[in-house]
Amino acid sequence: MNTIFKSIPFVCKYNSQVWNGSVTHLINHGSHYEIHLESRSSIRFMIGNYTNGGFVSVPAFNAGSDLASYSDYFWNFERLCHTINTVDAATIAECIRTLYKENYIQ
Repeated sequence: MNTIFKSIPFVCKYNSQVWNGSVTHLINHGSHYEIHLESRSSIRFMIGNYTNGGFVSVPAFNAGSDLASYSDYFWNFERLCHTINTVDAATIAECIRTLYKENYIQ
């Protein structure tokens, strides 16, 4: 298990709203990643891969969804909007995209 404790900042946008977020913990469990972020709210979620592709699980919200590639913000955002509010969906989708773009997740 590999844990990163440094803050990883990202910027979220939805319609005309813009807000900051940061990853406070990133834990690589080998089979999946556990991510803790701070933004408009504090969210803990997991992402990983399974037979049909990628997934995201947000246990505190009793929510989860399939994911496209980690870099596909729009598809991931749309899928998350079916299970959680749009601000949290945008925050999680941007967090995933940033972590992938910055090579923290693969």
